[in-house]
Amino acid sequence: MFDERDLGRGLLSVTGRGWFAKGAAALAVLGVASLLILAPFGGGTVTQAACPPGAPGQAGDPKANGPLRAVQVGWAKLIDSVAVERGLPGKATLIALMTALVETDLQNLAYGDRDSVGLFQQRPEVGWGTAEELKQWHYATTAFFGGRGSPFPPGLVDIDGWPSMPLGDVAQRVQRSAYPDRYALREQEARGIAADAGIDLTRSGNPYAGRPNAPAGGSAVDGLQDASNNCGQSGGGLSSGKPVDGVWPEQKPSVTDPTGTGGMVTPRTAAWVAEARKNLGTLSMSCWDAHLWNPTSDHPRGKACDVMVGADGRKSAQARARGDQIANWAIKTAAQTGVHYVIWYGKIWSARRGTWIPYNGGGVYNPTDATGGHFDHVHVSLW
Repeated sequence: MFDERDLGRGLLSVTGRGWFAKGAAALAVLGVASLLILAPFGGGTVTQAACPPGAPGQAGDPKANGPLRAVQVGWAKLIDSVAVERGLPGKATLIALMTALVETDLQNLAYGDRDSVGLFQQRPEVGWGTAEELKQWHYATTAFFGGRGSPFPPGLVDIDGWPSMPLGDVAQRVQRSAYPDRYALREQEARGIAADAGIDLTRSGNPYAGRPNAPAGGSAVDGLQDASNNCGQSGGGLSSGKPVDGVWPEQKPSVTDPTGTGGMVTPRTAAWVAEARKNLGTLSMSCWDAHLWNPTSDHPRGKACDVMVGADGRKSAQARARGDQIANWAIKTAAQTGVHYVIWYGKIWSARRGTWIPYNGGGVYNPTDATGGHFDHVHVSLW
């Protein structure tokens, strides 16, 4: 689904890099400038052409006309095909997707800042190749990954020790952007696109793709298992942060549960459900429950909801990415919605602490079980 939030992110990435004039011109050509007047949480389906007339292309390119997410998924599959072809781990694909999201919103562009073109906005002037070469996704992606036979600027596999570096730092080492902090901010979006594309980001591989004189011990790496992948976050793809302050008066359950349980929830809980549905799309969710085995739970008090992710996140990359997305949105908006704590993927986040810590089951649940450890659903409690 491509909505005004996607457009806003794309514009921020363009205008922040000094592309305002070109971004505006592209919008005029594409006929989507009217999207700017949409409501902040609109859910209508709109489309965006990936490139203006005269855009680059080769056989097998994703169609430019269509929902942006579908276009992005198509490019993600092609980028990953090069990583697989090179024997690279899933982590390499994730970094490439994060980079392309910042540079072009994961589209193959025939224009850019100065002489930049293509998926990664590589510049002919600094040695990446000719403009025509860089418009070809296979050449551009191969250049990004680097190694033998690649252009002069160092690519990912040319960076010693990259598997142990934060993902955003690796992207910056390749791109040498004036805005180095932006790559890490697109990690969750990249994970979601990868999940939609069926890409295994946990895939093992050779991080240096057989590069001569590669660092010792670099013959293989597990895709995304080491702690260095968190970019300062806690636990997989989970965002962390500072404690969330706020005053939330006590509320009684006085609203019929909008998730259809037949029970009653607080107005704050009902409002959270409405916002979650508006911002996260279709959700399998249940709030009120008698919880006879745990009467102190927030569920019978109408102050908690469980959002199912469809599978055990330990066994499904798609379920894990969806759970991360839900949990991160819940804590990002906690100051506005009154979220008290969140439990997901064997960890618990609280507004008072502001960080994730291991979840031990509270003496009620088995934290190693898919449900007890909250690997198959995200629990959200409100004040």
